[in-house]
Amino acid sequence: MSRPRLLGAVLAGGEGRRFGGQKGDALVGGVTMVGRAAAALRDWVEDVVVVSSRPLAAAPARVIPDRVSGAGPLGGLDAALVEAEAMGLDGVFLLACDLPLVSPAVVGKVVSSLGAAAAAAPAREPSGVEPLCAVYAMRVRASVEARLEGPDRSLHALFREVGGRVVSAEYLGDGAQATFLNVNTPSDRDRAEAAISQQEER
Repeated sequence: MSRPRLLGAVLAGGEGRRFGGQKGDALVGGVTMVGRAAAALRDWVEDVVVVSSRPLAAAPARVIPDRVSGAGPLGGLDAALVEAEAMGLDGVFLLACDLPLVSPAVVGKVVSSLGAAAAAAPAREPSGVEPLCAVYAMRVRASVEARLEGPDRSLHALFREVGGRVVSAEYLGDGAQATFLNVNTPSDRDRAEAAISQQEER
């Protein structure tokens, strides 16, 4: 099966309360988190956008706003799917900017796992999957729109509803769990900085 033609969508709309401000503009390893996410996607997608209704100091790609305000990551996926459909693409690779350790290699393995499934996301403990580093085929759009009208806007619930494929840690390779370090606080950023320094020293 040929590789799907995807829009890479970097989510950068969170308020960052625990972090102390806009996370997308924060530096990790000398690069903004939003810039790291865009770079991880570029080799595997047709184009990259940043989904955010908040201003960014230096966006690495075109910025598109949420269509539904206050809908969280589901609203970001909705905006990206609408954009991808307008571009005639097959779906969206959604990547949160606060996962700065996700590499192009991990993105490629998730993309290659999609196959005929409606979605694919890496396994992650203890939550089961990481739906903020995932590929979503265009046919999930109806489910997304229905959930935007309902009480449960969880991406985990969406992933279960569409029968998403879970990409095993074994397939992703050594250190896969550490790859999904979520930067929610300044101390999380320190951990990410340390991990990047170790990678650069190898």
